[in-house]
Amino acid sequence: MEFFSIIVEKIADYTIEPVARQVGCVIYLKRNVDNLNSEVEKLVDAKGRVQHSVDEALRKCHKIEADVEKWLKKVDEMIAEANEFLKDENQVKKKCLFGLCPSLISSRYRPSRKATKLAQKVVEIQKAGAFPSVSYTTPPEDIWTSRVGYHAFESRFSIVTEIMKELTDSNIHMIGIYGMAGVGKTTLVKEIARRAEKQKLFKVAKVEVRQNTDLNRIQKEIAEKFGLELNGDLTMAGRARLLTDYIKKNKNILVILDDVWEMLDLETLGLPFGICKVLLTSRKRDLLSSEIGTQKELRLEVLEEEESWSLFENIVADNVKDLDIRDTGIQVSKRCGGLPILVVTLAKALRGKSLHSWGEALRLQKMCEGKEMHEKAYSGIEWSYNQLEGEEVKSLLLICGMLGKFHAFVDLLKYTKGLGLSLFEGINTMEEAHSRLQSLVDKLKDSCLLLDTTDKEWLEMHDLTHDVARKIASRDQQFLSLINGDEFKEWPNKEFLEKCTLISFHWINIPKLPEQLECPKLQLFKLCATKKLLPIPHNFFKEMKELKVLDLTKICMQSLPPSIHFLKNLQTLCLDHCELRNIAMVGELRSLEILSFVGSKFKLLPKEIGQLTRLRVLDLRVCSQLEVIHPNVLSSLTKLEELLMNNNFTEWEIEDVSNISERSNASLSELKHLSNLTTLEVNVKGAFQLSVNCFSEKLVNFKICMAMYGIGL
Repeated sequence: MEFFSIIVEKIADYTIEPVARQVGCVIYLKRNVDNLNSEVEKLVDAKGRVQHSVDEALRKCHKIEADVEKWLKKVDEMIAEANEFLKDENQVKKKCLFGLCPSLISSRYRPSRKATKLAQKVVEIQKAGAFPSVSYTTPPEDIWTSRVGYHAFESRFSIVTEIMKELTDSNIHMIGIYGMAGVGKTTLVKEIARRAEKQKLFKVAKVEVRQNTDLNRIQKEIAEKFGLELNGDLTMAGRARLLTDYIKKNKNILVILDDVWEMLDLETLGLPFGICKVLLTSRKRDLLSSEIGTQKELRLEVLEEEESWSLFENIVADNVKDLDIRDTGIQVSKRCGGLPILVVTLAKALRGKSLHSWGEALRLQKMCEGKEMHEKAYSGIEWSYNQLEGEEVKSLLLICGMLGKFHAFVDLLKYTKGLGLSLFEGINTMEEAHSRLQSLVDKLKDSCLLLDTTDKEWLEMHDLTHDVARKIASRDQQFLSLINGDEFKEWPNKEFLEKCTLISFHWINIPKLPEQLECPKLQLFKLCATKKLLPIPHNFFKEMKELKVLDLTKICMQSLPPSIHFLKNLQTLCLDHCELRNIAMVGELRSLEILSFVGSKFKLLPKEIGQLTRLRVLDLRVCSQLEVIHPNVLSSLTKLEELLMNNNFTEWEIEDVSNISERSNASLSELKHLSNLTTLEVNVKGAFQLSVNCFSEKLVNFKICMAMYGIGL
């Protein structure tokens, strides 16, 4: 009997339970399909959450983890498979009377079983999407562009080959390259960097050192190239230790320090001798060998005559098919003395010009015969300046020269628009002004009078071009411009200041400002001092009645000096990265068209700002402490075209028509009064703060970020 019972149990296991499961599949078809629908919806929601994190990471230029990308792909495939099944199931139901068909197996059992299996797969995939993070940061990659025809130059090819050989020598750690300005040292080290990374020999960090060496900046830029996050509270020694530790752990590092002007303490930077390969460029051999201690120095010579002509011919192209022009071109190229910057600048200026222009360039060069090479270079660059078509592009180059070698495009727009230069004649909107300035910048780049940088937001001039631009500008107007650590000795005499039209101090140590700066013709005053607590005397601006542009950067002040109300012609005011308390006095500057507070610290945008009815740009980006914008201030700025508030401000109030007077903060509905608004950047807590039709129909560029969810629209 016991044996019989065991047999009965086994028969039940193999017959009754499977049959029960099959019957369950037939009976519970609807429940299983509904369950699949529900799980697919959950998977879609889970995918949406991960996708939001991925989108945010991409906006921050982070790299997405490989398993996250694979999961998203698998999710899409799973959702497509499930939806296809659900679609087919609906079609079957339509063909059957009340969902019943003669064949239970084909119409109910199989679909029910498949729905169950698909739901299980959906649940498994959903669980796999619980990622601790979706992305990781990587250092920004440099783009090493190689000049057309560069490899064909034997003089360059041989030195590049020699340097690459020296860099692979385990006994060589520090190499110097020296040569005169404009000979192509920067182009050379870019080519070396490109080869080193392409051949996977080194991880490369290239930093421009420049005049008046700023060790803090250099150290931070090197760290940034390697993706190192350095705490802002660390001392230079602390940062140096972190940098040294990183290099020790990551071998095969090449650091290129370009354009060294003075003694550089590499150990202070975190680059003690022997820890990695260091390549330096300078105009002085003694500086490299005697003071810095390079183990080997290589001189970069000028191009050979054939190389100069090859480069020249490559740029002017079809122009030299004319035999007369070709003969003149060969002579022009020969008199460039093998200096690449001069060859390129003159060739681009002559491209497409008549024989008369070619002859004029040659005549000028003959006048310079017997002079030093830098004088020839100066004359050649000035000739290229004279060939620029239109006074607008010429005046832009001179403004760039007076202000310095490096410029943020947005700052240049604020300055030039505020000065009311002729280049904006006939321009009616800020959007048109932006396009106009960009077109002129492109012309200067096409003429090689501005460098073609990889970062389009920044503009840069070659040393020689910068010197020439300043030299030309000084003939027509007096200006005072000190840049990046230049030593400030004393203020010029009264006669100079009375004629001065531009003063620019960028990151300069100024011991003290005069009580009253008497500059009746001054149109632009820019001050970025090394000391944040540099007091601005009460009457400092009293005798600057013609001032049109005022830029006070990184200044700490309780309030603006009272003499600011004398600036009746002021068009642009930049108070960027400042620590401010009371800014109500800005409301007295009724002529203002551009007002910028980028990165400044203050809590209240007062009602007095609403008096600036001519304002066209209000830039409040990165004002992290801004808490209150007085109600009706924004709606009063009826000519506003650009409102930039990419900051932490999200305290927009919901406008209540019956209680407008009780509001303590701005409402987004105020923006509907700004009929000229074309560019907008704001943060909101959520869609509930947005009202219907609160934006101008002219709005072209906009960025609305929902801070609560980290969503950008």
